[in-house]
Amino acid sequence: MEYLGLVARLVIGLVFLVAGAGKLRAPLGFRAAVANYRILPDSLVTPVARVLPVLEVAVGVMLLLGVLIVPVAVVAAVVLVAFAGAIWVNVRRERHIGCGCGFAGRQQVSRRLVVRNGVLAAAALAAAVWPSAALALWPGPGVPATSLTPADGFAAVVATAAGVALVVLVQSVQVFLRRRGSSLLRAAAA
Repeated sequence: MEYLGLVARLVIGLVFLVAGAGKLRAPLGFRAAVANYRILPDSLVTPVARVLPVLEVAVGVMLLLGVLIVPVAVVAAVVLVAFAGAIWVNVRRERHIGCGCGFAGRQQVSRRLVVRNGVLAAAALAAAVWPSAALALWPGPGVPATSLTPADGFAAVVATAAGVALVVLVQSVQVFLRRRGSSLLRAAAA
C-alpha cells in the first residue's frame, strides 16, 4: 500500500501544482470563473480567487516534496470535494459555464468533472491513509519510515509520470478530435 500512497501523493501534487499555476497565470479569468459559479457572496469572490490558486500551488509543492503528507493530503481531499460540490450545484442548475479548473482548454462543468474530482479526492485520501516517506523531505509525525528502496521510489516516479503523460495524451487527442469534428461539420454546412 505504500506504493499506492506514494503514487497518489505524486499525482495529486502534480494536479494541484498545474491547476494552481494555470489559475495564477490568468487571475482575472479565474476570478470571473469563481463569480460565475454563483455560490459565494460577492464580497468573497475576489479573496477566494486570490487565495485558492496560491493554496493549490502550496499543496502541490508540499505533496511533491513530501512535507507534512497526511494533513496536506487531507486538505487536498477537502478542496477537491468542495470543487466537486460547486460543480455539481451548477450541473443541477443546468448551467453551461467554464469550470475554471486551471488546466489547458476550456472545460465546462459536467458530471464527468464531478466524478474526476471525486476520484482525485479518493486518491488524496489514499495518500493520507497510506502515507509514504519515500522521496519525502519531511513527511511529518506518524508517517512510518519507508520500506521502499531508492530504486522503488524512482520506479514510482516513472510510473506516475507515464500515467500522467498518458492521461494528457488521451485528453489532447479528445480535444483535437472535438475541434476537428466541429470544423468538419462547419465545412460540410457551408
